[in-house]
Amino acid sequence: MNNEPGTSVVINAHQPRPTRLRFLAVLVGLFLGVPQTVISQSYLVTGQESGESDRERLGKPASKQSIAEATERLRRSVNGKAIVHNCHQSKGHDVRVEESSEITQITGCDLILKTRKTTTLPDGPRELEFTLYAHLADLTTPASVEPQSFSECKPATGAILKVMSRAQPGKRVRATRRSMAESANGASKAEQPETQIATGDLSFFFSDADMARKAARALDQALKVCGATEWPDEDDLP
Repeated sequence: MNNEPGTSVVINAHQPRPTRLRFLAVLVGLFLGVPQTVISQSYLVTGQESGESDRERLGKPASKQSIAEATERLRRSVNGKAIVHNCHQSKGHDVRVEESSEITQITGCDLILKTRKTTTLPDGPRELEFTLYAHLADLTTPASVEPQSFSECKPATGAILKVMSRAQPGKRVRATRRSMAESANGASKAEQPETQIATGDLSFFFSDADMARKAARALDQALKVCGATEWPDEDDLP
């Protein structure tokens, strides 16, 4: 289409989106008789404000209400749903393992996640309890769903899917570990003292793929409103 003698405008689909938008603005302006200088100035102001707005939001938390709504959605997607059962052979005996996670406390962008791993053995059940103290702004997006497989351990039902957000490079998630063993007849218990540990991610496990994806979306949204940043490219890692 010729707009002026000997002049044509071509829009390259591979150009960056702002560039294509400017071409479209120029075309509309030519048809309406608006000077190109006016179009360019208007486009630059609008684009600059949009870019500055995006940069201002990056890595900064949203409102308290948005944070409360996002973390509550995350809690509902995890509690009562993040449970997996698996089994394996140990010394000729069938061993059953149940692992469940629950968000027990939320304060702004800080949450406490308790994960219990109960192993049923012939001489009685043994329990490991992990308590993670996570500040969501110290984690990274995007949250991921990763299938898990173990050579000696098979899921009793469904699959084993890990929903995870990695901590920012150089940071760790504070956690504690406690173990307890119970005799087969339940007459006695032996509890080990709580120990301080640290982990490189916040994670929980699901056996249902739909629930895992829903939890990953909820985690990702909670991370974003709390100001978490993206996991850096491999070239940017220290």
